[in-house]
Amino acid sequence: MRILRVDLTSGKFADHEVLKEDARKYLGGRGLAAKILYQENKPKVDPFDPENRLIFMAGPYTGTYGSFTAFYNVTTKSPLTGAILSAHSGGHWGPMFRKTGYDGIVIKGKAAKPVYLLITDGGPELRDASDLWGRNVFETVDALEERHAKAKATVIGPAGEKLVRYAAIMNDHHRAAGRGGVGAVMGSKNLKAVVVHGTKEVPQADPEKLKETFKTATATVKEKSAAFSKYGTSMVVGITGKAGTIPTRNFQTGYYPEYEKIGGDALVNNHKTKDTACARCPLHCGNMTKAEKDYQALTEGPEYETLAMFGSNLGNSNLESIIMANHLCNMYGMDTISCADTIACAYELYEKGIITDKETDGLKLVWGDHRAMIKLVEMTGKRVGLGKDIGEGSNRLVAKYGPEAKKYAMNVKGMEFPGYDPRGIQGMSLAFATSTRGACHLRATMYVPELFQGVLDRFTVKGKAKTLKELQELFTVYDAMILCKFGARNAFANDWNNMVMLTNAATGTGYTVDELKKVGARIWTVERLFNLREGLGRKDDTLPERLFTTPIHDGPSKGAVVNKTDFENELTEYYRLWGWSDDGVPTKQALEALDI
Repeated sequence: MRILRVDLTSGKFADHEVLKEDARKYLGGRGLAAKILYQENKPKVDPFDPENRLIFMAGPYTGTYGSFTAFYNVTTKSPLTGAILSAHSGGHWGPMFRKTGYDGIVIKGKAAKPVYLLITDGGPELRDASDLWGRNVFETVDALEERHAKAKATVIGPAGEKLVRYAAIMNDHHRAAGRGGVGAVMGSKNLKAVVVHGTKEVPQADPEKLKETFKTATATVKEKSAAFSKYGTSMVVGITGKAGTIPTRNFQTGYYPEYEKIGGDALVNNHKTKDTACARCPLHCGNMTKAEKDYQALTEGPEYETLAMFGSNLGNSNLESIIMANHLCNMYGMDTISCADTIACAYELYEKGIITDKETDGLKLVWGDHRAMIKLVEMTGKRVGLGKDIGEGSNRLVAKYGPEAKKYAMNVKGMEFPGYDPRGIQGMSLAFATSTRGACHLRATMYVPELFQGVLDRFTVKGKAKTLKELQELFTVYDAMILCKFGARNAFANDWNNMVMLTNAATGTGYTVDELKKVGARIWTVERLFNLREGLGRKDDTLPERLFTTPIHDGPSKGAVVNKTDFENELTEYYRLWGWSDDGVPTKQALEALDI
């Protein structure tokens, strides 16, 4: 594996070959990046310090002949949470990056003026980006891909330049390495884009086997996943809405009677223009959609999380406004989840009289007022007015208004919640609390066995630690390979034997199931060690108090609340299963067993 090291301060480059032992122990993607960040970042370094590493990393599966091979990873210290952060994106940038002959980029320093990094078969160079600074995501991608024929660009928009703490890195116009502020770190380094064009063969141990798995996956998803192909993740609105566990009015409840107005049928039947897909994806779960009545916008998505957080969580049933909000977030380069949640936090602060017309410049923040919502998205992308504070995330927003406001910030470790109310899907309460990057639905999809499949009791947290740990290990390996989780679930059934087969076909390393599980556990533990070093621990593996004390008020999950005693007991059991102390610190024996 070949890594490009970039020092933006000096403008110098260096190539680095990854040790075979490290490649076997950490695979690539999120795994190898976590190891590098832990080793090279100074403890407690500010995320916007030039010495904070920004790491782009493909996995050994990226760009191969297999299916769902489009993803790349970005790792850094999060400006939103202060924790380790990895964010992923699909589309077409990742496979093109691997064709340059590199597997990763480790970036440090800060350029004296805006630049972009260009990598071709001939090697890397830094180019002046002064003419691109200030331009939005769509304009920047178009300009760079026109300037460099057949290249693919991943870029930041104005939100990244202005250090919105949940700014995203965007590619293919609408694809995002979205959560936690990777785009803000990129902006702090005066790096506008990374443009790649290569023609080299992507290394893969058994290309014929990977081609075979592509054919099998295609047949499987056509037979079993037609609904997902049609609706994409928008179909989840119907599941969480019907179950009464869709976030509503800043998680005041999980019941939203108007959920069908923002769901998959409404989106697909009234607004969809065509399917979209990442490179080598037979699932085609993306939707291009259009708003043309209340708003005018053409966008990819919105995904479920965006529909829920700009919809029910703001008491908003106007679907066109959600399409518009998605468009604006992509244009400015912002995470839709944290943006919407922080706006919802501001709405509740206004409802409670903590924020007044003085702070909003007269804008009335009333549940369901989608025009005020859209105005706040624009203000956040531009970092003006109340948008300056919303761009800081919910923790920093409430900090301005004293202790009474703190309870209205709905996040874990500073990262805002996605679209699952954990009072009605209680395995997710533990998944959110223990995630190394904060509230995240993709570190362990406990909602699948609890809600989608109904094989676990969703109204208790008891007995969930073992299943959670197993999912975290599996999904960590996905993120190291990197394999799309939608593809893994729909085509490969989240099965360890399938994962071993794919990993060995890509790497030729010859893993067993037990060895690959240890890879996942090792990466997760290194991320835990990073967070402990930064001051995060058991005190941070928790939920906002509302979810422990205020039951869902109506609907199918009426009365549901997370029992705090049960939660704490299960958290202790979760630590025990990892071989950690009751405070969540890995023991010497646990580290030795994982060869850390």
